[in-house]
Parts: sequence; structure tokens; C-alpha cells
Amino acid sequence: MALYIFERAIGTLDTNKVKEILRRAGEDVGHPDDYDPADYTYTEINSKSVSADGPGSMAVNKLEKAATELGFKKVTVTHLDADAKVSEKTMARVPRTADNPLGATSYGVTIIMPQATVEALSTGTYSLYAFKAVQTNAGGGVPLVWFKSDDFGLNTDVSWEIQYQAYTSRSQIVPNGQITGLSSYAADLGQKLEVQTPQGTGNVVAGTEGNISIENLTSSPMTCGISEVVGGIAEPLCAFPLYGNGLDAMVPIQKVMLTFSTKTVNTGTVIEKAYSQSILIDLTSATHREVAFDINEGWSWGGFSWGAAIRPSTNVVPILIEGGDSFKSHAITMLG
Repeated sequence: MALYIFERAIGTLDTNKVKEILRRAGEDVGHPDDYDPADYTYTEINSKSVSADGPGSMAVNKLEKAATELGFKKVTVTHLDADAKVSEKTMARVPRTADNPLGATSYGVTIIMPQATVEALSTGTYSLYAFKAVQTNAGGGVPLVWFKSDDFGLNTDVSWEIQYQAYTSRSQIVPNGQITGLSSYAADLGQKLEVQTPQGTGNVVAGTEGNISIENLTSSPMTCGISEVVGGIAEPLCAFPLYGNGLDAMVPIQKVMLTFSTKTVNTGTVIEKAYSQSILIDLTSATHREVAFDINEGWSWGGFSWGAAIRPSTNVVPILIEGGDSFKSHAITMLG
């Protein structure tokens, strides 16, 4: 017996789609009995992930190829043997059950667009960019391009999980510069990364409840920040200067900014001003929001208080890097 985890980076995935993938893969290899959907038990982990528990005779590459043939783009499949030692990273993608309390909480935004807008975005070589907010009292911080995609349609889903990493980097924080060469460590609220070498490596230990902190035990300055899982990959969402023998503390919050732009930049790139008209979405009180985008009319969300329009060229640093009283208030709430 084995467990297969089907994950889709862009777009939704459910049990029926996974069954279609199994049938197509069986047809492609000429052994449909080995890929019989009736042989598996399914669990929908979230809107983008489904697990299938059953015989271990299916080939992962055939399943992924079948998904592509069916038009289900960017589907990856993980095959776990029943007696295999599962890594912590993989466990975070398995359903949260009594036997697996480590399942990650997922958040998401669905973007509804008319066909004319989708066609204009595609022919105009636009990309969808996402940025994530944090609260902190550390100075000099900037937001980074957290997520980028060129794959979107009439209903486009962006989802992420409450899985964090603390990282260090030797990259300098400069406008439009990219933060690369990360030394990353899985970390959660209440934990601290102790940096023990000038290269930025170290260990995660207990920290202050309510935040993720990075403490530099060396005299070498460097860059640090938080990464969060989106599309199955942990991507950096902010960058701060970390001076020798200094400490930066941050609280990741569920606010995301989305924008379509023709600007060509990679994840991890420093952003100070909005590339184009954007929307700030607050998911503090909900795990999913639905918004609409029209290439001429811009973003709409029903006028609810959880959304706000961001004009092009707006300084987004104070919007995505909340500090001062906001950080103190959040910390007090977390500790209370």
C-alpha cells in the first residue's frame, strides 16, 4: 500500500480530477487495471491538494504527464510507501487527522476575471505577483516579491500555508535587488534562529512567544527575514538588515497584496513601490477571499473592509511592513 499526494500549484484540484488523472494514466500505459480509481481512498486536503491511499503500483511521472494532457497544469505527485520515513516537509502536505496533527492550515484568494481580461493579460505578457505582510519593530525592512505566476484564467486561485522558515542571506538590500543564497530553517511562532557563523548558518531554538526572531551571534552583518510556503515552495517575503550581535523579531500576518504587471522580476526581488494598480486583502478573519479583476476597471471586492485598492507607484513599504504600535498590539494579543 502507498499514499500518493497530488498537488496543483495553480488552479484547483479535487477528487474527481484526480480520478480523471488516474484513468488517463492507465490508458496511456496500457494497464488501466493498475490505475483503477476505485482502488483508492481519497482525501481533499485543501482546494489544491488531494491524497489517494491504495496500491503502490502507479508511476509518478505517468500521473504527472496525464495531468498535463488533461489540462491540469503544474500538478506534482509525491509517492510515499506505507513504511517509509516521511520527512517533516512532506508531512506538512498530508491531511491533518488524529494520526497526523501536523497538517498545515491553508489560505487562499480566488481571482475572477472576464475572458477579455484574461486574453489581454496573456497577449500583453503580464504576470501575477503576490506580496505578503509582516509586523515588526526592526528597522530598514522591505517587502519582497513572494509569488509570481504566468498561469491564470477565468478563475485563478492563489493559496499558501502556515509553514514558515527563518532565513539569512549575504545579499545586500538594494532597490529592485534580489535576495539570493538563502540559509533557511523551518521555524514557527515562538522560535528563534541563532546565527552562529559569518555565512549565516545556525540553529533554531526556543524564542519569544508570538514572533519569529533571528539573533546574530557573530559580528558580521547580513540580511535576514521570513519565508512562507506558497505553491508548495517556501519563498522569502521580507528582508531586514541584521547587524552583528543584533536581533530582529517579526510576526507574519495574513495580509496579501496582488498585482498584475508587465514588469519582469523574480521572486525574492525588493519592492518599494506598487508596480501597477494592486489590491491589499486581509485574511485575518477568513481563510479564503474572492475578488474580481478587470483590465480596464481594476480590482473589485464588494467594498468590504477586508480589501483596499493600492494605486500604481504607491510606497508599499509601510503597507506591507507594519511596525510600531501595530507590532506591539499584535504581540500583546498573541501573548494574551
